[in-house]
Amino acid sequence: METLNLKAIPICYKKNAYHLSQKEFNIVKNIRYENHGADKTNIASISAGNKTLLDTKGLHKLKKFIIQQAEEYTKDILQIKDKIYLTQSWSTFAKPNATHHVHNHPNTFISVVYYAQCKNGFLVFDLRRSSLQENLNLEYTVDKYNAYNCQAWDLPVETGQIVLFPGHVFHMPRPNPSPIPKILIGANFFIKGALGSHNSVSFLKI
Repeated sequence: METLNLKAIPICYKKNAYHLSQKEFNIVKNIRYENHGADKTNIASISAGNKTLLDTKGLHKLKKFIIQQAEEYTKDILQIKDKIYLTQSWSTFAKPNATHHVHNHPNTFISVVYYAQCKNGFLVFDLRRSSLQENLNLEYTVDKYNAYNCQAWDLPVETGQIVLFPGHVFHMPRPNPSPIPKILIGANFFIKGALGSHNSVSFLKI
């Protein structure tokens, strides 16, 4: 798993991480999608109904894989002992040129995106301010674009790739440049168990 550090925010990704079987792909592709946006042509559609896609019969191997990746991210990248659990899972279907507005995931500790079908594309992480602007809203001239001076970062994505990041990070896809629809699966995780301590008056059990 490769790690991109943006303002000490670990964006982790793994290419060719998991490839759906034809049966798994057909399940994801053929579920009912709906569009809540005013522009029905250029906005990606989301799986309809209850957002527990990974509980669908036939997707148990994919669910196990995504949970394992999120647990690995928590243990090996964040290096914390707290346990996590899956809260929601869904899929989106983006026709050519379709995109999605910039957003983050409230009430989420870790977000996961898995690309079931993506010939090429970019997932944009919107930092709002660069590291250099965190405490001083400074305008500067960039010599070479990097993780320290950027306000946003385009991560190339493709079929079989998984991306993990903290749920508070704003992100959006670039418009789908391919004539082939882009299909991705999203999953959110939250922390569970005992947090804090009685001594510090911060104890909370979830």
